[in-house]
Amino acid sequence: MVNILKLPNLVQDLVFNEMELNEILLLSFCSKRVQKSIKQQFRIEPNKGFCIICSKKDHSISHYQDIDEKRLELMVDPRWDDKKVINWKYVDRLDSFDQKVQILKEFNFLNDLNVKKMFDIELKSGLIFEINGLRSKYSVSFDPESGVPTLYFEKNMMKKWPMELHKYCVDLFRTTTDLEMTMNLDDSSDLHESQTIKNLYLHDSCERLDARIADEFFEKANIQNSLCSIDQHLEGFVSDDSKIWDIPNVLIYSVGWVHTRQLIRFTGKNAYFLTLEYPDNNTTQDMNAFLKHWLNSDNTNLEKMVVRSVCRSTEGLFDGIETSRWDPKRRPARYVSDET
Repeated sequence: MVNILKLPNLVQDLVFNEMELNEILLLSFCSKRVQKSIKQQFRIEPNKGFCIICSKKDHSISHYQDIDEKRLELMVDPRWDDKKVINWKYVDRLDSFDQKVQILKEFNFLNDLNVKKMFDIELKSGLIFEINGLRSKYSVSFDPESGVPTLYFEKNMMKKWPMELHKYCVDLFRTTTDLEMTMNLDDSSDLHESQTIKNLYLHDSCERLDARIADEFFEKANIQNSLCSIDQHLEGFVSDDSKIWDIPNVLIYSVGWVHTRQLIRFTGKNAYFLTLEYPDNNTTQDMNAFLKHWLNSDNTNLEKMVVRSVCRSTEGLFDGIETSRWDPKRRPARYVSDET
């Protein structure tokens, strides 16, 4: 085996650039000297931040991104368009989990049934993982095709590992701290402390949650750029003091969440709201109040708001608001929003 630390810097640089990101990450765990060498010789370019996906079985992912963006997924259920660095999963007890997999390995015919999609056959158990002073028992397996490692931790570690590994990788790869997360709204334990997130995508869910869960979650999560919820419905609406009103870009295509009377609370830049499930006699009145508020307030941030709602009549929508026929010389036919 070649001692990479004895190689000239130029050769080390060539070696690192031939390696996959998951290989470099695993190599960095060997020693602090190796880690220092990687920091000096290797850097990710271009990079727009990391993506952490906290997923549950049978939950689809509402995650939109440009094909050209090079994001790194630290935690992922297999997807086809991003570079994978490392996967991890949680089990109730590592001891029983390891034993179950070992038993399955005894049956060779399972290989013909593609069981490796459910259980990673080459499981290494009884290991100790340490990062940023955090130490825990774990098991590890490697994807037979990509070589990407999957770490198995007990569930009591799920609050800590994602963020610690993110901090480690930002430092190792000398890249931006920008973080995307795709997660379940009803499992705020994925955030163990006040967390800054650039873009947040919420998993689809058939279950309706108490709106107070959303309020509590956004007290903990600081969303810098965007929030997207396609199909996570709430029982009731978020509070008037909720921090979602301050998020620059919001797309909520879910039942609950927002009432038309709350639109005046939004202080961000772009928004798409689905406000009501059934017709409401006050919808037109609330929309009129929002338009007046927007025209008369000092909120210069708002560029675009799309509201999908149901009202019995639009009569009175522009009461008290001066209107005029559209003039193409004063305003173009198409509105082009700045890229967010």
